[in-house]
Amino acid sequence: MLALPGCTAISSPTPAPSVTLALLGDVMLGRAIHPTSGTFTYLEPFLASADLVLANLESALTNSPVQTESPYALCAPPENVKYLADAGFDLLALSNNHNLDCGVKGLLETQQTLMDAGLGFIGPGPEPVYRTVNGIQLAFLAFDATTRFDIKTAAQAVRSARETGALVVVSIHWGAEYQSGASASQKEIAARLAEAGAVLIWGHHPHVLQPAERIHDSETLVFYSLGNALFDQYGLENTRRSAVVLVTLSPDGVKKFEAIPFLIDVPGSRIVQPGQAEAQTIMEDFKSTPLVE
Repeated sequence: MLALPGCTAISSPTPAPSVTLALLGDVMLGRAIHPTSGTFTYLEPFLASADLVLANLESALTNSPVQTESPYALCAPPENVKYLADAGFDLLALSNNHNLDCGVKGLLETQQTLMDAGLGFIGPGPEPVYRTVNGIQLAFLAFDATTRFDIKTAAQAVRSARETGALVVVSIHWGAEYQSGASASQKEIAARLAEAGAVLIWGHHPHVLQPAERIHDSETLVFYSLGNALFDQYGLENTRRSAVVLVTLSPDGVKKFEAIPFLIDVPGSRIVQPGQAEAQTIMEDFKSTPLVE
């Protein structure tokens, strides 16, 4: 800083540190999805603007045989991980109802495949994953509330992570498929996790967007469902309409967020830009109003 002779130097206030997260819903890299180098091209500029990019990985990345009796086995070739790495993903949530479609061996191979590609994962255990970005400590937890779910254990995990001084971000697989609004159960779980200290809750599993809201005296931002990020579902049009959200956090919590709508081109196995009318429909589904500082 320079000062002219006879003048008093005036220092500018140092801006508060912040971190931006890019959050996406369900990513599935198997079945009728055949990813290419162009699969995530439309999203890449938005993902590159974030410090960390996160999504729920709905397909195990493994060569292990299918173990589930469900007709909906979502296992994908492990080499498809390169498309996640190339697009800029950082952390993939593994707490969901498809992580054991190819058995425990498949889950372990998925974890190793992600690590070998330089990617991290959250879950399926209750242990937090810590990251420090721009001096802000973050703790990420992932839960699956679609089967057996112990809210007391989940809340205690959030509370313990918050007591370290970290901002706690929770990924949660919950709710009913194809429902446009959050259920009473989702809202009850969100309230308990917010009370325990979560500042950001990011949901998935319904495969469609659900509205976001602030709860717990506006201290916690909840995305009840971010829908599909990449999936091969044809039945309902809104399973192919989605958004990536860019959430900015300061040491005090969530400052603001911005939603960027997109469409899933299933035959092309790629994400594309929506037209103006489609983008408006997506934002109406999401009922997303940017939160300002």
